[in-house]
Amino acid sequence: MPVPQVSPIQVFARVGVETGLLGEQYHRKRSLAPLVEALGGVRGDRMEVAHRIFAARLPKYRPDQLLKALQERKTLVRAWGPRGALQIVPTLDLRLYLAAAASTAGRWKKFLDARSNLTTPARLRLLRRICPEVVTRDALREAFPDANTRTFLVREAGVAGHLVWSDGDGSQSTYVWTRNWFGKPVEPDREIHNLVARYLQSYGPVEAADVAGWFGVTVAAARRLMAKHRVVEVQIEGSATPLFIRPEELEAIRATRKSRGKGLVVVPPGDPFRLAYRMRYRLPQDEDGDDGIVLHDGDPVAVWSVGKEGVDLHVKSGANARKVTAAIRDVLDRSGHPAPVPAPTA
Repeated sequence: MPVPQVSPIQVFARVGVETGLLGEQYHRKRSLAPLVEALGGVRGDRMEVAHRIFAARLPKYRPDQLLKALQERKTLVRAWGPRGALQIVPTLDLRLYLAAAASTAGRWKKFLDARSNLTTPARLRLLRRICPEVVTRDALREAFPDANTRTFLVREAGVAGHLVWSDGDGSQSTYVWTRNWFGKPVEPDREIHNLVARYLQSYGPVEAADVAGWFGVTVAAARRLMAKHRVVEVQIEGSATPLFIRPEELEAIRATRKSRGKGLVVVPPGDPFRLAYRMRYRLPQDEDGDDGIVLHDGDPVAVWSVGKEGVDLHVKSGANARKVTAAIRDVLDRSGHPAPVPAPTA
């Protein structure tokens, strides 16, 4: 039986609509939580990364929307998820993301066990004694001089559901005890199959290596995760790479109009859309695969990143550099973190 084929621009249009890059599905939502759920969480140690991701999708976005959702309404929470990374997730799904974080926790727990003669429960008790209300890495400096040890100690407690982010950024982030933040403890879920289903719905079709990279597991484990959802094999036209998708998403792609994928789309650095794929939507200048890109009709035409001096932009030959520059500048302005966008290089 021949492997079904799907159009590249239909795939992009379907994923773009699901993840908010295209269409108006999330523009009038009162909460950011539905968009964050569709994205599978927003990863990053710096809040400005999250602001750019939302600004690329919501034409009326303001940075205070995210802070209110995190600190006042608490519909979103910044905690740990797949690959043990700090990310913004829907509060109602926190237990599910903690389960994904725990699946790779053994790798860095070995580091703590090698550096400390305390057991995991003893480390938690010590952490509570040193920081009974607010946890900061500075407060742990005397007891744990090594910076990596401090980082992993906080992560260990966070992945177990004891801590969530409360304020600050990067190394200056502060954390509070989950029981105090929500008024009740939070226990990690037992499995992540619902999270896998959401990833497949938002980003399919995908390679097994894509799933492995997203969740921080082996390719063999990724295949087992997908098998639970009865995926079928497909190919994107013009590519021989085998991809996998749930049958319902395949039908949705086939029903998507190609015209929905037309136009210029800005994807910021660190965007979930970039992290979802190992090799798709790459240009030669995009060495690490997590830079920002600009797509035209579903094809990447520019790569960009933000540094201390401003935006570093490389535009593909033949692309409209002026429109690309203006689109990136609009996203940065909405994010609350504008940066100079110099003349692009080819």
